[in-house]
Amino acid sequence: MRRSVTALTLVLAIGVLGAVPAAAGHLPLEGCSPSGDVCKSVRKVDGVRRFRIGLAAEFFSRYRLCVTGPDHATTCHRYRIRERGSSFGSSIAFRANFPFAGPGAYRVVWRFIGGGRIGRALGFHVAGRVTAGS
Repeated sequence: MRRSVTALTLVLAIGVLGAVPAAAGHLPLEGCSPSGDVCKSVRKVDGVRRFRIGLAAEFFSRYRLCVTGPDHATTCHRYRIRERGSSFGSSIAFRANFPFAGPGAYRVVWRFIGGGRIGRALGFHVAGRVTAGS
């Protein structure tokens, strides 16, 4: 009996929550390759939004980073992978390198110089009230 009540509660919760916009539609803030050799993040660090990529080895030395803002305009720049102790990587400040398009959803994609995407796209949202490091 207890199982059927729990199952019914779950079904009802899903039905009710289905009417609310799902957070699952948002792109993740970070992610790694299945092997863990390449990891990326778009998190804030000390109040500054940073786009980071970390590599277990120097698999490539340059990449393209593209950011699409809520206005649907995409800006891309090339960056270098640098040695960081026993690993390799890069950390790029958003507002210092890309145009700020106001509040809304931003999509961030890393690409090989030849064009192929490095892992899946990441994203973040800027709320209506804007802070310095958004």
